[in-house]
Amino acid sequence: MNTLSIRTLGLIIETAVDSCSGTELKNMLMMTELGDGDPPKFTSKAEMLRPALLKARRSAAQRDDANAHKALLEFVRLLVEDLKPFYRDKLPALTEAMSSDGYELQITRSNSEITCRVLPNEPAVAPLSPEITALEAELEARGYAEALGHYQLAVKHFSEQDHASSNGQLRAALESLIVKLAIDHGGYTDNGKANQGGLAIKSLYSSGGRPPAVLGQPLPERDGGAMLQGIWDISHSNGSHPGLSDAQEARIRMQLITGLAQFLLRHFAV
Repeated sequence: MNTLSIRTLGLIIETAVDSCSGTELKNMLMMTELGDGDPPKFTSKAEMLRPALLKARRSAAQRDDANAHKALLEFVRLLVEDLKPFYRDKLPALTEAMSSDGYELQITRSNSEITCRVLPNEPAVAPLSPEITALEAELEARGYAEALGHYQLAVKHFSEQDHASSNGQLRAALESLIVKLAIDHGGYTDNGKANQGGLAIKSLYSSGGRPPAVLGQPLPERDGGAMLQGIWDISHSNGSHPGLSDAQEARIRMQLITGLAQFLLRHFAV
């Protein structure tokens, strides 16, 4: 199971010790069922947290304990939402550490309050769980329902080891996303026909263009454009016919297209 690293746990503990009272930490441990909230009387805040978090990590990593893994993620969510305004300068480091472990902190701010969702960046992290990935959440938020539907089917087929079907749905998801982004950001006009990806993609990057890329503008060929065209080309090799894709190739395609989709959505922001 892809659970949190030791380094990230250390940062979580450091952040929690600095920003939360002992009572708050006891409550968070109880709410996540990581501890009973009744440590020895003279235990420091760090020593209150360290054994509980390390125990959960061992259970998640060594025994594939999904409940322990979810409890760790829930602890992170509670910690982020409980951060006082003057401790929120710790968020970038925590966000980066979680990203390195394969998770995105989706933070929403409303006045002085913040809410947080901890979402996996890769579908392999939670292929059959009710959790959604960060990419799915972004597609949903942008209203790209067709791309979202194809992507969710790709994840489902991938988890079922139906690699050819997964590849076909990934290709459809990428094409739908490219067309939508080209319409919204590249001045492309939907011709109402199927298989528009090859035309639409040309409005998203500048052939021969040089760095730097400018957010919201077509990608220079040498700063993202060639990657876009290359992964598009890879997604169309072999097709989706049975027997032409093994597990390793399907996983590589899933990782490439998931990463590209996230890159495009961040570059062509709302």
